[in-house]
Amino acid sequence: MEDYQAAFIERYYDTEILDKSGRKIGAMHFGGVTVECLLKAMIFATLPNSATKEWKTDNNNPGHTFTNPGHSYTEALKRHNKLKSRIDKFPQVRKWLDEIENPIGQHLVVLHSNGEDVYFF
Repeated sequence: MEDYQAAFIERYYDTEILDKSGRKIGAMHFGGVTVECLLKAMIFATLPNSATKEWKTDNNNPGHTFTNPGHSYTEALKRHNKLKSRIDKFPQVRKWLDEIENPIGQHLVVLHSNGEDVYFF
């Protein structure tokens, strides 16, 4: 089971500490991870009580159809229709999410062909 709510809180505090210590690049990265954890926690919060809070995979059927959106906010929003419809009503919020996810015009986290994350700063 993945506890994205706890991860969100921990990453939030990590981001604050990095920001207050002048570590702006690290704070920007962890801020993005913080938002990702929050979105994933919100997805899991919509699951019925009977479902396991795990992502559906080819080998795992947790009682729902949500697959892991990876590091993509757009993919995460596709898994939470109510949140997506609310955000779609406020283009500025979508713009903020896009800027957090792609601060230099490209995604800072790219999945490498060997399955590992590669970070670009």
